[in-house]
Amino acid sequence: MRKQFINKKKSYFLYMGMFILLVASAWILVSIMTGQNYFTKDLNKDIIQAQPKAQPKEQPKETRIHTPEDYGANGFDKKNDTEALQKAINNSDTLILKGGATYIIDQPLVCKHSITIESDNKGKESAVILQTSKESAFILNNTPSATSVVTQKISFNKPYIVLESTKGMKTGDLLHLVSSKLWYWDNRGYLKKGELHKIIKIEGNQVYLDRNTSENYMVGEGEEVTATAYPNVSLRLSNISFLHPKPYKTTMLKVNYTSNAVIENISVANSQNTGIFLNSTFQTEVRNSYINLGTTKEIKTGYGIQDYGGSDTFITNSIFKRVRRGVDFSGKTPSRFGTVTNSKAYGYKQGTLASGNSGFGTHSTAEDITFENNYVENFNYGFLSRGNNIIVKGNTLEGFSKNFIAISYGGKVNVMDNTYRSKNDSKLESFLVFFNSFSGSISATGNIVIGQEGQLMKGDPGHLKELLVKDNVVKNK
Repeated sequence: MRKQFINKKKSYFLYMGMFILLVASAWILVSIMTGQNYFTKDLNKDIIQAQPKAQPKEQPKETRIHTPEDYGANGFDKKNDTEALQKAINNSDTLILKGGATYIIDQPLVCKHSITIESDNKGKESAVILQTSKESAFILNNTPSATSVVTQKISFNKPYIVLESTKGMKTGDLLHLVSSKLWYWDNRGYLKKGELHKIIKIEGNQVYLDRNTSENYMVGEGEEVTATAYPNVSLRLSNISFLHPKPYKTTMLKVNYTSNAVIENISVANSQNTGIFLNSTFQTEVRNSYINLGTTKEIKTGYGIQDYGGSDTFITNSIFKRVRRGVDFSGKTPSRFGTVTNSKAYGYKQGTLASGNSGFGTHSTAEDITFENNYVENFNYGFLSRGNNIIVKGNTLEGFSKNFIAISYGGKVNVMDNTYRSKNDSKLESFLVFFNSFSGSISATGNIVIGQEGQLMKGDPGHLKELLVKDNVVKNK
């Protein structure tokens, strides 16, 4: 009996084990079929909770496009549109003006962000912005984002600099280097060594630049260099006329610290001091523009365009009238790598412009500037050079000028393949004149002079480092 009882007990446990195994197998099968694994449910939950949540993709910024009319302007009446235009600028990335409209303002329009301002019928009738007060019509202000100091010597042609701090700086910013040392020539007590760059990379305190440095800076040996960063702000002005009702001693457009600005099909009239002032801008292009300032003898500037400490400014197919100088390159620190090509500058009646007037030229703080294939008429000098590495090539001068080019300061000037032609029996006193203040190098080759009273070149060669005169032709008319 006892043995039989034990056998029954064993059978019971065997059947119970088989039953439990069968239930467990069914449970697992159901879990697989339904996608639920109950043995690892809590573990999976912990893993999911530990994973970082997916970040939403940054949405592209919507371009804000407006018209002055959206804010109450009417370019076809005689009411003041200053407030409406300013509100439109403040709230726009692109501002569309009506072609043929005249928007009347009595205060400067000020912008602090990237913007496009253009007429709606490109290539046809432009919109007019009439500034009735004796102030600028438009100002783009870009304020610094960070300032630091250079901590290591900078050698010429170096791809990066080292700063005390790069906090607040980022790739794409402009970086303006300003030395405590004065510029080499005609520094006037305040013009400094320095240069303007674009930041392309930041690694720690090393800042990599768009092109290698142009200067040596003896940091730590009596020379200090500040580095100021400006945000990447751009500007596009197209098919607009800016004018005063009559000549005023103003600067019409002021553009400060922009990157890749484009100014095309723009006209400027009656701002006697300066038409367009480009202050430390990077790769600005001015195309197909017309500037007539109405400058008179008492105006000491009278620049159609003044590039002040910029980098890679390119001016082409533009016309300058009633100016003391069509384009001038200068700056608190040097303007570099600028070009004026296929443009025309017209002076005015003899004796009606301030002294030193020229079709195109530079002040001392200018390097690596090129004037090529331009036409100049009726200035005291066709070109004026007070800079370093100045190229004057393939240009034509006509009219009552004293000299094709005058050179007074700087390091190196190359004058090649230019032509002077007499007009209304005019004659040059000499093709090229250089003053004792210039002690650099001059190369004058392949130039043609038709109508000249004196010698080809005037000046004391003993002051020069080098003088090359070759293959020039002088003809009497």
